[in-house]
Amino acid sequence: MLRSSFYRLPRGWKGFGSSITTPLSYSQWVLRPALSYHSSAAGRVCPSAEDSTIYALSTAPGRAAIAVVRVSGPACVEIYRALCPGKPLPKPRSAALRSLHDPVRTPDDVPLDAGSLVLFFPSPRSVTGEDVLEFHVHGGPAIVKAVLQALPRCASSSSPIRYAEPGEFTRRAFLNGRLDLTQVEALGDTLSAATEQQRRLFVRGTGNQLSKRYEEWRQLLLHARGELEALIDFHEDQHFGESPAQLAISVAHQVLKLKRLIDIHIRNAMRGELLRNGISIALLGPPNAGKSSLLNQIAGREAAIVSQEAGTTRDIVDIGIDLGGYLCKLADMAGLRQSTAPQQGDMDALGSVEKEGIRRAKLRASESDVVVVILPVKRDHNGEARLMTDSEVLRTAATCAANGSELAVVINKIDQMSDSALLEVWISELHAKLAIPPDRIFPISCKSAAGASGDDPGRVQAFLRGLVGVFRSMTSAVDVDSQADLAIPGIPAQSVSNTLLQESLGASERHRLLLQECMIHLESFLEQVETEVHEEGEPDIVVAAECLRAAADCLARITGRGTSGDVEEVLGVVFEKFCVGK
Repeated sequence: MLRSSFYRLPRGWKGFGSSITTPLSYSQWVLRPALSYHSSAAGRVCPSAEDSTIYALSTAPGRAAIAVVRVSGPACVEIYRALCPGKPLPKPRSAALRSLHDPVRTPDDVPLDAGSLVLFFPSPRSVTGEDVLEFHVHGGPAIVKAVLQALPRCASSSSPIRYAEPGEFTRRAFLNGRLDLTQVEALGDTLSAATEQQRRLFVRGTGNQLSKRYEEWRQLLLHARGELEALIDFHEDQHFGESPAQLAISVAHQVLKLKRLIDIHIRNAMRGELLRNGISIALLGPPNAGKSSLLNQIAGREAAIVSQEAGTTRDIVDIGIDLGGYLCKLADMAGLRQSTAPQQGDMDALGSVEKEGIRRAKLRASESDVVVVILPVKRDHNGEARLMTDSEVLRTAATCAANGSELAVVINKIDQMSDSALLEVWISELHAKLAIPPDRIFPISCKSAAGASGDDPGRVQAFLRGLVGVFRSMTSAVDVDSQADLAIPGIPAQSVSNTLLQESLGASERHRLLLQECMIHLESFLEQVETEVHEEGEPDIVVAAECLRAAADCLARITGRGTSGDVEEVLGVVFEKFCVGK
């Protein structure tokens, strides 16, 4: 039976170029806000009115050794015969050397390209699920232009030939069941990966592991709903060994375990977003603590002004940087200090600009994933080295930690001290004041590191290695405490293994929001069952089944495949479990 479904893409979802190798912005994504398609009994999804053959340049424009022109659609064989007259079609997925000719013959008949590699991928085993041709031509701009101009002149009786719209190859791959939405999103992320950790995360997501997890959970909810609806429809005609309350409690046990598993998945997805979007780092400290010097050391360039004058930085200086494979957004900010009552001739009183800078610094620190507290070493009037632990800085750092930010402390300007034993004392004091592990307190000297050579002068590299360790702990997958507690009938045991839970790091924000919505419906189901059981009544099976339907629908919307409201699937569960042989 044919049925129509509408899929609306999430706001902010990235699309693709006219080939699957060309990233484009969301505004260029070819999928319309609502796209109608239908599915056949064989499971192949086809566009409702899409019979044209499309082509596009799949490599970057410009001069290159090789350029790839991709063609997809029912006219691929006719296009090949027009461009390569008299030559047999290459074996599927095997390259063949061919000369390409203009389909409109000219007296001199100079080839478009005398040495092209041609590959043919017959449907459905191709990237789009349709017949696909690839022409690997010489990458000169004139040759590429000539080939692209020749393609629409190839006469076709099966379909019109046109240049592909942005993202259309990927759209056809989705509509023909070659990719689901999770794979499409991961593919787009892979094309835009800028760091090693992003590459590892996104390449892992291009597989179907996430889709399999979501489908397993959806099937579990589908079967649970089928049991409840069978009780509704056939309770008077069939003998059931369980009462409605007992059946609801049995289903609730499975739903509770699934809810815990989804909760772990959501927590991992939030950790994965740090890899996807970047880790924000704030450099927090008093004036003239060396924040700008440290920023320049990390960036390897003069990104911020450095001066002996305190309070040089008034606004926020942001830079993006790759630290150990992690995308980071590093912010140098105004130094924090307490306001004093302005007096005549008082040079230490805060001005309006500095007050605004301090306000912005505190706000940025509160919004950062990691706060690096920089405390300088200074000599007093007796020439003794002292650690400047500003109370305003420590109070702000403690507030950030309470709000969920990770803390690291840098003791800067250790070149000012001669007694290394003082470091142990200061580290103990900071451990007590900020409740921070000693291995997250780093003594450095930006002055010693500037322009020096050798094995980590100034210990700045040791600090960066420690910072990468903080990133690693922030973005590692949450472990399953007890797999026995999460063992769910109907879901393979490997689905809850710690290894496969690593895949959940690749879940996007769209996945996380839909999973949170799914959790709300599962909680509604559990509340419905718990309330009725405590009141020694029978739960409303209709309401309970509707909660499971809504939860399963959230999972279906993640992959874009199927809906929990498919009547055929629900009836299949009902009759398979309770009406075998009838």
